[in-house]
Amino acid sequence: MGKLIKKNTTIQVGIWITKQYFELVWFAQDKMTENTPHFCRVNIDTPNSIQATLVEHMSNHINIQRPLEIKWVTAMLPHKVWSKSIILPHHLNENECDHQCRYILENELPIALDELWFDYMTTPLKQGLRLDIFAVRKAVGQTRLIQFLPLNIKTLDTAVHCLYRAFGYLFKTTPSSNDLFIYQDQQSTILFRQTPQEWQILSSPNQTNLTELYQQFVQRYEQNIDNILLYCETNNIQFHQPYQQVTSDIPLIPLGAALWQKDWQQNENRT
Repeated sequence: MGKLIKKNTTIQVGIWITKQYFELVWFAQDKMTENTPHFCRVNIDTPNSIQATLVEHMSNHINIQRPLEIKWVTAMLPHKVWSKSIILPHHLNENECDHQCRYILENELPIALDELWFDYMTTPLKQGLRLDIFAVRKAVGQTRLIQFLPLNIKTLDTAVHCLYRAFGYLFKTTPSSNDLFIYQDQQSTILFRQTPQEWQILSSPNQTNLTELYQQFVQRYEQNIDNILLYCETNNIQFHQPYQQVTSDIPLIPLGAALWQKDWQQNENRT
């Protein structure tokens, strides 16, 4: 019998939607297996059975004592998200960051602030601060969340951040700024990397010629690429650049969503 989950325990679950399934990933709560992800699928035609199916799968690993609170996390694809990175000469507190974000959004987007959902991340630098801003139209975000009804999802991340966590988790190390990540599934192709100055992102909502999209990325950001890590949902990879193939039995985007605000970085070298 698995470990007993006490009353009012919250389990965070990453959820993603494909053409056929809802994909769910979560981590066990006990210390022996807390770094082991678990995964199940639910047919897209039966959204009302998502939570019951999840609890059934969880019961194979843990002894659930209701009520069980589930914190759902999903994401937006990057072509739906506006983003910008700026370097500031000094550190800002939370209120100053919020004010800076609002100022930039008001001046750079032809959309009223009350029609946007936005968030930001800060990265301390040796001299100053990097402020990363992300925004999505509120109507677009709400339409996305409707796809998961009747679930009450309160955390909407970006797919790029989910993938960044997932790649880091698989390699058990923080990704390097020299790493270019390429992700391709049946719905989209995403190229991204994080440099000290910014997030560099290029995506296509449809399957695209990887070599052409790679050339577009290089031309846009005008930087050399030292290392390419490629995950492709199928084995039919057509890419004419040296790369390291990444494989996983767990789908990457919901894996990264399940790792939202968790300590996924481990001080281990790649093997």
